[in-house]
Amino acid sequence: MRAASPADVEALYRHIQAQAWTPALDLLHRHRSALAVDPLWRHAAQVLVQELHRRLSEVSEAVLERLFLLHTGRLYALPEAIFTDVVAELVRRHADRPELARRYARWCPTHPECAHLLEPRPPETAWEDRDGFAVRRHLPERPGTPPSLFRSQQEFVFFQAVREVFPTYLVYPNVALSCLLDYERLADTLSEEERRYALQALVDCAVFDPDDGYRPRYCFELDSPLHGTPERRQRDTLKARIVQLAGLPLFCIRPPSGTVERDAFVALLRRLLHQNV
Repeated sequence: MRAASPADVEALYRHIQAQAWTPALDLLHRHRSALAVDPLWRHAAQVLVQELHRRLSEVSEAVLERLFLLHTGRLYALPEAIFTDVVAELVRRHADRPELARRYARWCPTHPECAHLLEPRPPETAWEDRDGFAVRRHLPERPGTPPSLFRSQQEFVFFQAVREVFPTYLVYPNVALSCLLDYERLADTLSEEERRYALQALVDCAVFDPDDGYRPRYCFELDSPLHGTPERRQRDTLKARIVQLAGLPLFCIRPPSGTVERDAFVALLRRLLHQNV
């Protein structure tokens, strides 16, 4: 290995200043023997590592792995806290590759990002034979109370009113807007903003006809005072246009202040439907 020159150390500092991390690590690797004996190189290496530590979430995966190998290959010992942060960032970057993430996690098993990956995994539930059907049961690990479909008691009361008005139909709350339309047919008529919104929005209440292939027939929105903000008005406009293009009637209802009883909703809905028919 050729001796390191002051010019090489200066080149390393220039790479650091330019945030050229790959050439900086290449240069450090070429002169790795100097790290044990030359204080100038050791100081330059410390500066490089500190700068990379400040930017772990920004640098590329390849740079992170080079930094990891610098330590695990015993070329340059990173401070324990920095090495732990490097490992944690690599675990986060490989969240979609659990086996690889676990290999990194084993280096820092007590770090919160790593510990949960290293917990013993329960054995896979076996398939059971039930009269020719294969059944696999995944039972809850602990008691819990699932959240309600309704975001408020008023939404629940409104839903009950819609069910009363449509006793022979199926009524569902919080239906994905994309389930109410033929997206492929409408896509070309929608703007980019409308297409994005159509794939993420919900309709408060939708009525389906079980005697006609469970097709949607009516849509309802129960507005609150929050719908008066510019952002909510914009979203409401998008939803109304999309539903109209899908060929469905949409009724947006804003109750008076205070709690509205079910009978009041029922009376209003029947008047609206009578006028619509």
